[in-house]
Amino acid sequence: MKFEEFIFSYLRLPMLIRLFSIIGSLMILFGILIHYIEPGSFPTVFEGIYWAVMTGATVGFGDFVPKTFYGRFVAIILVFIGGSFIAFFTVNAASAVINVQNKFREGKLMFKGSGHLIIVGWNERAKQTILTLQKEQNGQKIVLVDASLNKNPLNDEGVLFIKGDPSADDTWKKAHLAKAKTVLLTADQNLKESEADMHTILSIITIKGIDPSIPVIAEILTSEQLNNSLRAGADELIKTTSLAGETMAQLCHRSLKKE
Repeated sequence: MKFEEFIFSYLRLPMLIRLFSIIGSLMILFGILIHYIEPGSFPTVFEGIYWAVMTGATVGFGDFVPKTFYGRFVAIILVFIGGSFIAFFTVNAASAVINVQNKFREGKLMFKGSGHLIIVGWNERAKQTILTLQKEQNGQKIVLVDASLNKNPLNDEGVLFIKGDPSADDTWKKAHLAKAKTVLLTADQNLKESEADMHTILSIITIKGIDPSIPVIAEILTSEQLNNSLRAGADELIKTTSLAGETMAQLCHRSLKKE
């Protein structure tokens, strides 16, 4: 491999890996150097590397100490160079952890678990469903999929979040659809009823196209789209409008009886 190709490949590596390789190389270099400068104080290369790591990290246990002018001069250089790189590495490592946490909260990371329930759409019905399932304390892992949210609304409750369009294949890859138990599709409250149903049907087709064996429960708002939802592959349908209408009719009937 040419030197230019090596540099190009090296620069493409993540920052933390590059920093770690630089720090590791420096510790080995200074360990070998101090061993040859003061073989009496540092009988082996390993002891030299050990001293270099302790000195570069500014810990300095004092069990190995250079005694000559050249040895102490090397130690001074190591403290300035090694300490700077290690401090920079620590800051970048902390930054990387925070970055991963932010991506996790924002739903940008892939879920790698299995046996989970995927709930699509964030609304009051989805929220109540999740909270009810959690009250049962059955340890069921829940993944929330939504395209409109910017961060996980139930992060503290242990719900995982994937930001994405349920009609896109990439969203289902991130949600690990192949290992899910069930998918619950709730109607999009930001759309008109007919448009929400069409979007739900498109999501059903996408899910079944990826894995026909995954059970899909879908919320449908209009009676006109019930048959189309079944044709798309929905295993069970929730007729929200009909349920709400029946409930309201029962309440009205009860109120009229009182009069």
